[in-house]
Amino acid sequence: MWLTPILDTDGMDKKRLLLKGCRYLQPDHSVATGDILIDGGEIAAVGDVPNARTAVGEDEGGCEVKELDGALVMPGLVNAHGHTAMTLLRGVGSGLPLQRWLEEAIFPIEARLTPEDVSAGVLWGVMEMLASGTTCVADMYDFPEAGGAAFELSGFNANICCVGRNAEGRLKECIRFTDSWNGADHGGVVADICVHSEYLTDESFCRELAAANREFRRPLHAHVSETRREHEECIARHGKTPIAYLADCGLFEFGGYAAHCVWVTDDDFRIMREQGVTLVHNPTSNMKLGSGFARIAAAKAAGVNVALGTDGCASNDNLNMFEEMHLAALLHKGVAQDPTVLSAGDILDMATANGARALGRNAGRIAIGCRADICAIDLSKPHMCPARDIPELLVYSAQASDVAMTIVGGRIAYERGAYPGIDAEKARREFAAVAGKLA
Repeated sequence: MWLTPILDTDGMDKKRLLLKGCRYLQPDHSVATGDILIDGGEIAAVGDVPNARTAVGEDEGGCEVKELDGALVMPGLVNAHGHTAMTLLRGVGSGLPLQRWLEEAIFPIEARLTPEDVSAGVLWGVMEMLASGTTCVADMYDFPEAGGAAFELSGFNANICCVGRNAEGRLKECIRFTDSWNGADHGGVVADICVHSEYLTDESFCRELAAANREFRRPLHAHVSETRREHEECIARHGKTPIAYLADCGLFEFGGYAAHCVWVTDDDFRIMREQGVTLVHNPTSNMKLGSGFARIAAAKAAGVNVALGTDGCASNDNLNMFEEMHLAALLHKGVAQDPTVLSAGDILDMATANGARALGRNAGRIAIGCRADICAIDLSKPHMCPARDIPELLVYSAQASDVAMTIVGGRIAYERGAYPGIDAEKARREFAAVAGKLA
């Protein structure tokens, strides 16, 4: 195991949790007041739950009760495209365009990373995400066994992958990893298939991976049309766009989620809708690298599922999904010169239910039967009052620091600066040691 034991497992297996005195965001974006009962990692009841024992039956386990004093419970945020271990590279290569950023700043450092380094970077990223209300991430990075173990041991949800690219033995490794990881129970951590991008693979690689995936039946995670250069060079090589090319290779047979999609065409939107491919919008990263921005309103109008992601900490430079919501909401209104483009409810769905759908998760909604991946927002701070319109408040006023509690699979994973399942100080020391070594 690559991850040094830093977890306190006492209390991690609680089956019942009652959140009392809260407001909660319903799937239609309206707000109700009442209690939420969590049982076996799922939402068991919402509204009036006067006696948790009566609701779940008498047993020796009892029920933990948390008084929320009017805090707002909302679905946990889903980061649908990230490179979590890049917390180790936060701020590296700032000011460079994408290709130079990769080749001159990022790839040389990544070539020195070890599995132990990735474990430390992932755990530090998990702590950052938990503190900002995120409960699940689609992660693309090297050493997926090490990263996956860190996600699993921290109790976080993640769709991980072996990054597909042209390298000696990498195709076989992608197939082996997907098969072996999904052949065992890793809690909330599952493996999808992946190609880094069209430009770091060839057609043989893509078609062989697609053929192997007919057994696994997993969605594809890929970078797609992030820059104009990438998009146009793919057309020059193959006579088709990256989306059309990946679809033709069979990689979207079981759906997928495509990060960036800055330069995709209207016909690409048609393919994405027909093949169940989610567009993962990364506004901060795309703007920082000067790549442009995806046509989200057009994608939504074309029937494409749209989710949100942070990308990695060297191109963002944080994992704050509230910031992504805020920027996505403002960006498209400003460009369209139309304040009605993308409502606050649309943005919230992108960050929750749409991301959960993309990653195959029964989450993203406060509803009976959904997995209890949720967070609680403190509404008492000056910038959160008055709370007249909760969706607008969450998108335009809320900050990551307003998250008071994050619950993953029914277990409290973060509460007002504390991480009940993680030895935060030991994690800090291990992360600092790796970051210092890389510097």
